[in-house]
Amino acid sequence: MEQSTEPVCESDERMPAPAEPSPSKRRRALHAGKRVGVLLVQLSVVVAVYAAGCALASVLPVSLPGNIVGMVLLLVLLGTGLLKGKHVGRACTCLLDNMSLFFIPAGVAIMGCFSLLEGNVLKFALVCAVTTVLVFLATSYTVIAVSRLMERRSAPGGQPATADEEG
Repeated sequence: MEQSTEPVCESDERMPAPAEPSPSKRRRALHAGKRVGVLLVQLSVVVAVYAAGCALASVLPVSLPGNIVGMVLLLVLLGTGLLKGKHVGRACTCLLDNMSLFFIPAGVAIMGCFSLLEGNVLKFALVCAVTTVLVFLATSYTVIAVSRLMERRSAPGGQPATADEEG
């Protein structure tokens, strides 16, 4: 059998090398990589505070969940200025934006225990409705209180700004 010495392709030209990405594409990719890196570092800080809260909860004389102790610890760190909002801001925003995903496992777990709820569906629905209203009220009153505090702080002399001073 005779081997052919002809090229496999019809043309003898080599394939051109892939074009280098444009500087703007490189810059965007670098910027995206930087954002992901910052997000991962900030998530690591949040997880470290959570882990510290769990460790602290295990040695406390009172039985408290570690995640609650971690949130209080995060609040204390932010309130004292040891940790700045810019150190965890993107991670917290990302977690809040995707919060609905964290409820999926709880919903699936409830569906798995549906037989326990069958006789108490009305009670369960009433508790859900009442607690939802209570959470809305607590949140709205908290927002109002914080808004008033911030308004007092921003006014000169600590007094609330009047309509004359604002305009």
